Amino acid sequence: MKSRIPQVQMIFLAAFVIVCAGVFTYEALYIWPIERCEDHGGWWDTLDKVCAVPVPISQFTGRTVGGKLLVAPAPKPLAKPTH
Repeated sequence: MKSRIPQVQMIFLAAFVIVCAGVFTYEALYIWPIERCEDHGGWWDTLDKVCAVPVPISQFTGRTVGGKLLVAPAPKPLAKPTH
């Protein structure tokens, strides 16, 4: 009777290779983009898979942070010319 050990070894070797390829693919598609985004100071959005740039709230409100104005004030309107 023939031994099935070489056949079982090949099955385990194939399963190991498939699992390793799956782990590599998961890392390449999900983990590495997150790490690259966070290394550059961005915020990773897992729902849309987008690297977003944080924006300070003072840019929208025009309020100061710590007494300094972070956004340039709006230019003053020009005076109406007199005829």
